[in-house]
Amino acid sequence: MGRYIGPKCKICRSVGYSVCGSAHCALLKRGNRPGMHPGRGVRLSDYKKRLTEKQRLRFSYWLPEKQFRNYLEKAMRQPGVAGENLLKLLERRLDNLVYRMGFAATRLAARQMVVHGHIMVNNRKTSAPSYLAKVGDIISVRGGGESKDTAFVQEELERSASRPKVPYIEVDRTNLQGKLISIPQRDEIPMDLNENLVVEYYAKYV
Repeated sequence: MGRYIGPKCKICRSVGYSVCGSAHCALLKRGNRPGMHPGRGVRLSDYKKRLTEKQRLRFSYWLPEKQFRNYLEKAMRQPGVAGENLLKLLERRLDNLVYRMGFAATRLAARQMVVHGHIMVNNRKTSAPSYLAKVGDIISVRGGGESKDTAFVQEELERSASRPKVPYIEVDRTNLQGKLISIPQRDEIPMDLNENLVVEYYAKYV
């Protein structure tokens, strides 16, 4: 599948999980699935449960199917639990870290910031959202707190104050920069998903 350009909250309602990242997600108002008969109860098969969990995780980071599967294959080659390895890889993506640090309202907005050259890694402009940060990497907004162009980032930092804080990053709100201080661990990642079902989906149905 290519890049999805349709209504984001339609995906949220379809998978029953808020993947848009918005505080005004339509799922909060209409928790049922989209369609003519959204209220009909349907018993989910094991296949459907695994597929839905895979879609929830994939759309949480807004990745194309091929790229998402590549991450899983890489996770399965690493020592440890494949599902946890997958989440650790996804959390280290540059666009996700920009979002986690509060510089953008959603992961899609964070990705746009990276692509447009507003983000630097270790004082070098990096325009690849898929860049996997290493422990010690410093991620900053170009211009820091002195640029007029970063006023919107300051506003986002204020709005993001209510988001769950993660212990594997630290943020310098004054200078608009953050640092990856450790590899994320599963119990530190605020994702209410069963990543093991994602691994099972690919193991049995792909």
